Amino acid sequence: MPKNIKEERLRWILPIQNNEVRLVDAAKLCPYSKRSLERWLRLYRKCGAKGLKPKSTQPRTNPRETPIRIKERVLELRRETKLCALKLHWKLGKEGIRLHPRTIGKIIKKEGLVRKYRVRRIKYVYLKAKLKPGELVEIDIKYVPGRLNKKRYYQLTAIDCASRWRYLRIYPDFSNYSVMLFVKKLVQVAPFSIRAIKTDNGSSFTNRHTGYLKSATPHNPRLHPLDAWCEKQSIDHFLIDPGKPSRTEKWKGATAPTRSISTKGLRLLRKQSSNTRSGCGICTTTTWSTAG
Repeated sequence: MPKNIKEERLRWILPIQNNEVRLVDAAKLCPYSKRSLERWLRLYRKCGAKGLKPKSTQPRTNPRETPIRIKERVLELRRETKLCALKLHWKLGKEGIRLHPRTIGKIIKKEGLVRKYRVRRIKYVYLKAKLKPGELVEIDIKYVPGRLNKKRYYQLTAIDCASRWRYLRIYPDFSNYSVMLFVKKLVQVAPFSIRAIKTDNGSSFTNRHTGYLKSATPHNPRLHPLDAWCEKQSIDHFLIDPGKPSRTEKWKGATAPTRSISTKGLRLLRKQSSNTRSGCGICTTTTWSTAG
């Protein structure tokens, strides 16, 4: 993969130079014009690889450029009087030199004669609150890689923010029904009482951004099944900021989709309803479900 323009041009020129392909055939595949290829080839034969380096397009002269004599006078007054661009404009006007204050400002700034202001940056100290198991459980949905019988499966994962305890199940969809089955099963198998959950703003978890505004009564909208169930169970339901997925260190690899499952593997997963393993002081419960 070329890293700069020079390498990109060499990639198209070298096969032509080595008589591996004709220029006419290369022009049919090249995204650049035939005329460009001919020009690059001519530069390569004349100057080598250095000739393919793009040259500056900056004009050598500018008819409207401020004369050097006036620039030197501006810098001289700036060093002597320390005046600003506007006052220098007035002072130069008395000498018969008409120059815009903005032009004067650019001249003294280019020379480095402007004052540098220090910006005081506010440093915030973030205090990480210590959570107890069950105080906050984050839930997310991932795709299972590959398809089984041309059908997609989805993995729902729940992670406790305090103990890193994890529970996951696989469903054939991520509908509201599947999410409700997962959350109810999560409350049953969790070794602690869940007091709050945290999800994204997907329609599988909430209709706050999809259904509230479309409701016939915006002041009393129809709640999402998960919100209604959490309200009955006295479980707080938190949402992340829209468009800003909250991913911390504990989610790196924790919600990684399981590997592709084959028909043989699916049969084994159906027989094995749960698989509990412990390691590094963390208990992880993994449950597979294909029918919901």
